[in-house]
Amino acid sequence: MKFSDNLRLLRTKHRLSQKEIGDIVGVTSQAISKWENGIAEPDNDSLLKLSNYFNVSTDYLLGKNDVENQSIRYDDELEKVLFSKAKDLTDDEKKTIINVINAIKKDIDKDLDK
Repeated sequence: MKFSDNLRLLRTKHRLSQKEIGDIVGVTSQAISKWENGIAEPDNDSLLKLSNYFNVSTDYLLGKNDVENQSIRYDDELEKVLFSKAKDLTDDEKKTIINVINAIKKDIDKDLDK
């Protein structure tokens, strides 16, 4: 699908008007209309704002990737790795892994707060 189709799909899926999307991105509803009708495309800053708001990759928005939410792939892969190996771990090893993951998450959250 093209950018125009993906934007319209995401907007309607989230039950937002073109004006609401425009307010989020910082453009007019007319600009959103042009984007959805394939008359114009957003600049990089607007594309990133849309990507962040809808929690999708810019590749998805631009039609280069059919996966709406790339993190789903990572979640699936993480589950496979963790759960396939977990059955062979001792309770102490499981606790250690949980502590490591929690420490990494805490560190990441700290970096994001800066």
